[in-house]
Amino acid sequence: MTGLLFAAVFALLAWGMARQERIYEFPFLVGAVSFAFILVQVPGLAHDYFVPQPAFVRTVAFMILCLFMCWLGWTRQAGSPAALEWTFSETRLLVAAMVLSVAGAYFYYALSRLPSEMTIAVQMTGVPVIFVFFSRLLVYGLAISALCLARRFSLAAMGIIAFDLVFIGDRILRSGSRADTVELFMIFALAWWFYRRRAIPRWVVLCGLVFGTLLMNSVGDYRAISKSGNGLTIEAMTEIDLVGNTSAILANGGDEVRNAIKRISHTSETMEFDYGLSHWNRLVFSFVPAQLLGGKVKADLMMPLPALARDYSPIRGTTETGLADAFQSFWYFGAVEFFLLAYFLRRILAAADAGWFAGQFVYVLSVVPAMHAISHKTDWILMVWIHMLLFAVPVLAFASIPSSGREARDLAAPLPA
Repeated sequence: MTGLLFAAVFALLAWGMARQERIYEFPFLVGAVSFAFILVQVPGLAHDYFVPQPAFVRTVAFMILCLFMCWLGWTRQAGSPAALEWTFSETRLLVAAMVLSVAGAYFYYALSRLPSEMTIAVQMTGVPVIFVFFSRLLVYGLAISALCLARRFSLAAMGIIAFDLVFIGDRILRSGSRADTVELFMIFALAWWFYRRRAIPRWVVLCGLVFGTLLMNSVGDYRAISKSGNGLTIEAMTEIDLVGNTSAILANGGDEVRNAIKRISHTSETMEFDYGLSHWNRLVFSFVPAQLLGGKVKADLMMPLPALARDYSPIRGTTETGLADAFQSFWYFGAVEFFLLAYFLRRILAAADAGWFAGQFVYVLSVVPAMHAISHKTDWILMVWIHMLLFAVPVLAFASIPSSGREARDLAAPLPA
């Protein structure tokens, strides 16, 4: 089963390498995160005495099924959604980007002032959650500015981008956030692809994948240094053993996949499913403010879920992967969640490739949360889309103009390559 999983992941990577545009498409990106985050954890668990063989086989088989569904959903014929076919004024877009950036910067700054024990490698609650929630506005401003700059050089767009990078760069350096780092890279790479049709060389992508795998498995050491009293120093960072840490995970297995095996095994034994109610609870947790409505109201909105195994005690800061919550919801049919995610993303990319700015904006900010469907939670992308509906859509509506207007600067037409 380990060999079959390796074959499935490498098949997705090979599919992406076949054509230059595929390195920005969901099946390849899922293969990349599976390679860097999950695949390195599997060999050690395959020979772990404390991991029952049937539980291991069941989890790996389910992951192979989910990866296949990611490819199958993506390869279905999908057209551009009419809801994303808007025309915008470039001037208004930059004004909107500036307002979003300033608003988000305030919360980025407030978040950076909190003690690292409240924000790094912990389950945040209370005030930090509010700060993270609204700091997302800064990323919206950056994405809008990057897309405008890729289409046409603008000092205004350059200024907004420089302003945003100060805050995002500070968060990446302080927290070692893998998601923020990849998202920052994807914003600029996709903006350049949409408007200039220039892709990153595939050999660079492969080298980056290998190096990124080494970095990803040493983030724990980086965060420990960041939280220490001495702070980040060159000497401390050079002592991080990138190869040694990855080798140790290969030999001993990783906690995230171990968590997934335990969750899936318990669900298979009890046959108690939540039928997607866990996603509802996550929506309530993310979007219902207890500070305004009260903790009791928020708790009453939560739905009861099947109990976890009594001996299940995951290490704080580890995830259970999206495999666990998909299986917990619908048994093996939970793989359909990955099919639907791939299909909807394919439609969004169809709008982006057709030159529609709204499609480009949504896709740029969806790819990284979508990748986390495998490594973290399947509903992460759902939270991102709802956040966009609440905050990005009103701003984009302000920047939109009738396509027949004389003053229209139609951002629906990309520049020639």
